[in-house]
Amino acid sequence: MTICEDTARQALAYLLDTPRTGRLMARRNRSDFGGEDSHRLKVRRIGRDYPFGDDICDGDFGMYLGRHEDGFIVALQSVFPGDVIGYEQYETLVELKQHWELD
Repeated sequence: MTICEDTARQALAYLLDTPRTGRLMARRNRSDFGGEDSHRLKVRRIGRDYPFGDDICDGDFGMYLGRHEDGFIVALQSVFPGDVIGYEQYETLVELKQHWELD
């Protein structure tokens, strides 16, 4: 995870490029991200839980932005306030789900 101004700017570009519409579907569990039109979902790193965890840090929470031409994107957020501070990119949704779950 790289957090710097450049990655924060790129994360915001991905966020602006992410549609604001999609079908709202009931989720079966924390790893059910829905269909191809699911995006802007609140996610957390697997094993992190605010406010119960004592090792929470910036980048442990974020927003799933769905598929972009570069791959599947998660915009990383700071804990307080919830500013976008960077992003992580994954080749597949399966790979992303090894690190992230719905919050």
